[in-house]
Amino acid sequence: MSRRRDPHRRDRRVDQTDLEITRDLVEEVLLTALALEDVMGALLEEIPEGAFPGEDNAHVLLEMVVGSVHPAARAAGPGDCRTATALVAAIRERVLTDLHTAAELSRERE
Repeated sequence: MSRRRDPHRRDRRVDQTDLEITRDLVEEVLLTALALEDVMGALLEEIPEGAFPGEDNAHVLLEMVVGSVHPAARAAGPGDCRTATALVAAIRERVLTDLHTAAELSRERE
């Protein structure tokens, strides 16, 4: 009797290529986040209050970053940008949820 494979059921084995792609994604997200945090933090400390009259320095810097990213986002197109945004948000939520769960399990073991 042959076992038929359900086409909707995903293979539970993790493909090494998928892990490498995921690792590349995580590394790129982290490198980007850390670089932006360093630059934005340093600039916010260096820019004197009132450097942009009537504007919040953090908001002005954010708009500068948006301007820098806009050509790449426009080239990617709205669909890919929405997908990338959703993916980055899902990464953040999944990591925070898993870390929170790990912290709870650690506290329960103590």
